[in-house]
Amino acid sequence: MDQDHPQLLPDPYPAPKVLGENDCYAKLLLHDYAGISGELTAISQYIYHYLTLYCSHPEVARTARMIAINEMHHLELLGKTIQLLGTPPVICCANRQGVQFWDARFVYYGNDLYDQLTANMKQEMDALRNYRNHQRDIHDPFIRELLDRIILDEEHHLRLFSQYRDELCRKA
Repeated sequence: MDQDHPQLLPDPYPAPKVLGENDCYAKLLLHDYAGISGELTAISQYIYHYLTLYCSHPEVARTARMIAINEMHHLELLGKTIQLLGTPPVICCANRQGVQFWDARFVYYGNDLYDQLTANMKQEMDALRNYRNHQRDIHDPFIRELLDRIILDEEHHLRLFSQYRDELCRKA
């Protein structure tokens, strides 16, 4: 773990690479990219929590900011992978009606520290579930390797948010 930034794991990321263009894989990754539990939602939610918690809980706020920056890196890697798969990295994902563009209503703003940390834990758990499902459905070894690495980060983020909630939000 990076001593200056304990929110970040030192493991390197594989460069975006694919076996070939694949619209189905791109559609799956668009959910991780800009879906309700995707990277863009996490970034927006964690930056909002950083801004609203900075005065009352500066350590939690700084952690949320660093995690948001890490999620930005995931967004970039997924966007490049989606492009390699032959699909533009538009901020949207497929749904039953066709396309759903990202919406700020995806963000859970929260009311207090406990509420925000719980929402962040849910965001990470949902992301982990989606990544694992997509990893099962995607048979490209390069994409699977990238998802393996992103999953490590998401598990770490979940641990950090859980630790803060356990330490700072004990119920009397």
